[in-house]
Amino acid sequence: MAINLINNELALICPDPVIGINRDGIITLFNPAAEHLLGYSREEVVGQMQVAKLYSSRECAREIKRLMYQTNNGIQGQIIGHKTQLQSKSGTLIPIQLSASLVEKQGREVGSIGFFRDLTERLALERSLKLLSVTDSLTGLYNQRHFHTVLNQEIARSRRYNHPLSLICIDLDNFKSVNDTLGHVEGDLALRYVGEAISAILRNSDYGFRYGGDEFMVLLPETPRQKADSLTLRLIDYFGRHMPSNLVEVTQNGNPVALSIGIAEYKDDEPAGVFIKRTDLAMYQAKKKTGSLAVLAE
Repeated sequence: MAINLINNELALICPDPVIGINRDGIITLFNPAAEHLLGYSREEVVGQMQVAKLYSSRECAREIKRLMYQTNNGIQGQIIGHKTQLQSKSGTLIPIQLSASLVEKQGREVGSIGFFRDLTERLALERSLKLLSVTDSLTGLYNQRHFHTVLNQEIARSRRYNHPLSLICIDLDNFKSVNDTLGHVEGDLALRYVGEAISAILRNSDYGFRYGGDEFMVLLPETPRQKADSLTLRLIDYFGRHMPSNLVEVTQNGNPVALSIGIAEYKDDEPAGVFIKRTDLAMYQAKKKTGSLAVLAE
């Protein structure tokens, strides 16, 4: 199926980018919306540029051509809602949705015309919504639901490549005293501070989670137990050096606000639940030692 002509006037006032090409792939129509999106002027491209140059790769351009000539549901010569990328004059990759059709004149194919929709804002919104769905709103760390998803993924990767994987369980000691002494608003601030301390020591490959209440998890891919120990020492150091004055005051009044930490390294073919439980038990052992770092009890 093909359209019989290109209405230049309609293309010029169309709010979405419109690009027309001849059979040789040379751009013949480039409306103001296309100029705005891609940074080229009409004079730079019309009659001068191959449309393939606007795609992010030769493979993308070939895929568009293949889709245009294949038959879908008995229709040939049309593309509807295909997602790909364009490259602007500055080199920026722009996600777009393309609908296009071959153009005929007196029954003979003379080119094609494409209508583009910029997906940049839509994809940014989708990423934002996805991030909100996996993020703990109080601390900014990932939430418990996402913890289980990522843990299972990293366990599978650890098994596949036989790479180390460590898990740290963190509990805020005397959190009830903070709430009782300072109120729940300050208690929330204390949890945010723990989240800040965890975020400050995480490497790019690590994951931090608020597991629930005043308990936190840190997942360390590609990390053996010994390196996990070093990371916890950095966390304890940061927590002590940057502790807010209100938490210092609670500590000075006889209820030390500190971190109890348990560490475990993943064992071959261990179920995720057992891995979590071992780490959790190590943390509870640490709670019995004031200011100590837990050594995993096998």
